[in-house]
Amino acid sequence: MKIALSIALGLLLISCSEDATVSSKEASPSSKAESIYSSSDLKLTSERDSISYTLGFEMSKPFITDTVFSKLNKTLITKGFNEDVKSYSVDSCMMIVQSYMSSIELRRDESFANQCAQSVGRLNRSEIQKTFTDLEATEIIDMSTVQLGFQDGLSLKNVFKNDTNSVKILFASLKTKMDEKYKISIQEFEREGIEFLKKNKNKKGVKQTFSGLQYEVLKKGKGKNPTAASRVKVHYKGTLLSGETFDSSYDRGTPSEFGLNQVIPGWTEGIQLMKPGSKFIFYIPHELAYGPNPDPRSGIKPYSLLIFEVELLEILNP
Repeated sequence: MKIALSIALGLLLISCSEDATVSSKEASPSSKAESIYSSSDLKLTSERDSISYTLGFEMSKPFITDTVFSKLNKTLITKGFNEDVKSYSVDSCMMIVQSYMSSIELRRDESFANQCAQSVGRLNRSEIQKTFTDLEATEIIDMSTVQLGFQDGLSLKNVFKNDTNSVKILFASLKTKMDEKYKISIQEFEREGIEFLKKNKNKKGVKQTFSGLQYEVLKKGKGKNPTAASRVKVHYKGTLLSGETFDSSYDRGTPSEFGLNQVIPGWTEGIQLMKPGSKFIFYIPHELAYGPNPDPRSGIKPYSLLIFEVELLEILNP
C-alpha cells in the first residue's frame, strides 16, 4: 500500500472526478465547504479556501476508517502533517510505515506505533506538497487551510453532512485547475527533451541512429553483439534531465538480467550496439521510452527523455 497519496489525495482526486456529475463550471461562490460541514464557526471566504479545507478533511478519512491506520495516535498524525517537509527524511518515514504495515509485532509496540503515526502525517504532507509543487500549482490551495481541514477531520470536530454534490463541485473545479497545470507541465517537459536532443547530437562523441536514439561510447568491449532476442546481464543507472536518478542497479548492488524483447525500444536498439565489457550512455527520446504512460511509481513524468548509463556485463544467450 502506498501510504500517503494512494489512500488519500490520489484516491480522492480520482474518485471525485470519475463520480462527479457536475462540471467545474457549476461551481460558484455558494459552493463553499462551510455549507458541507456542521460547524457554525467555520469561515471560508473563497473557493480556494473551500477546496483546501475539503481536501484536508477528505485526506483524513482513511485514518478514521482504515482498520490499521485508525488505531494510530491522531494527535501525532496531525503533528507530522503540520511539520515542515525539510525537517525530516521522507525515505525514513516510508521505511517506518512499511515496517509497521508488515509486522503485527511492531503494531503492538506503542513507541513504534507512535513513530508510525507521525511518519504517516509527514508522508501525507510531503506528497500533497510535492504534487502541487511539481505542477507549479501551489497557488491553487492554501496549505494552512488544508492543515485545518486535515486536523478537523481527524478530531471529528466537524461532522460531514453528506452533501456529496457540493464536494463533487469543489473537486470538479480542482481537477480542472490541476488538469490545466498538468498539460502545461507536460508540454514544457516534452519541449525540454526535444531541445536537449537537438543540442546534444552535436556534442563530441555523441552519435544518433535513424530512430532518434543518441548514444555515447564510454568504454569499448570485445566479442559479439547481442541480438533483439538475446538475454543479457547489465549494470545501469537511469536519470532524468534534472539529474535525478530514478533507477539504478548499482545502488541495489546487483546486476539486472532481462531479454531485449522485454524492455523499452531504446534499450532493445541500444544494447544491440554494445559488446560485452562495453559501457555506453543512451539518450532516449520519449518515443523510445515510456511516452505518455510511465509507471506512476517510477517518478518518471509522461513524455520524459531518459538518460541511461549502461554496462553490458554478459550475453546470457545469443
